[in-house]
Amino acid sequence: MAGQKVGEAIRAVLDVIGLGLKYTLRPERLTIYYPYEVPDYMGRVRGWIGLWTERCTSCMICARICPTNAIKMYMEKNGRRYPGIDYGRCIMCHYCIDACPTYALYPTDMRDLAFYRHEDMMYTPDMMRKPPQVPKLVPQVVKVVHEYSGGRVVKVRLGEPGEHKPLPPAPSVPVVES
Repeated sequence: MAGQKVGEAIRAVLDVIGLGLKYTLRPERLTIYYPYEVPDYMGRVRGWIGLWTERCTSCMICARICPTNAIKMYMEKNGRRYPGIDYGRCIMCHYCIDACPTYALYPTDMRDLAFYRHEDMMYTPDMMRKPPQVPKLVPQVVKVVHEYSGGRVVKVRLGEPGEHKPLPPAPSVPVVES
C-alpha cells in the first residue's frame, strides 16, 4: 500500500520534469520586450469602447446586457442618460456594442492602458466621446508578429506588406530610479 503511493508520487514528479524538458527543448513561445516591441493583433482583439452621444437614444440596453455591470448611465445637462464604463470591471466582451440598436457604442483599436488609481478607470460619457490617448514613453516602437518557420516559432518585425525582417537583439531596458 505504502509502496504504491510512493510509486505514484515518483511518477508524478517524473511527469512534471518531462513536461519541463519538453518545453525547454521545443519552446513554442517567444518573449516580446514590451513597450519596445508591441504585438500586432491584426484586428482580432477587442479594444476599448467609444461613444457617439449623437446616436445614443438612452435606451439603456447596453447597461442591462453587461454581464459585469460595468456600465452605468449618467444624466447629462440635456436631460438624457448616456453610458459610462468602469474599465476596472469591464471584461471587453463587447456585448454592449453588439446590443446597441443605433451603433452609438463602437470598438476602438486601443488595447493597452494602465492606471494608477481605481478612480481613473471610471469613464464618464464625456471621457468616452474621444478614445483614451496613450502617451509615447518609448521613442521607437516595433510591431512584431509570431510566425511558424521550419516547424519553429519565429518572431518577425512587421514592415511593408509582405516584407518581414528578422529582429535585432533586444535593447537593454533602462532602469528608472525613484
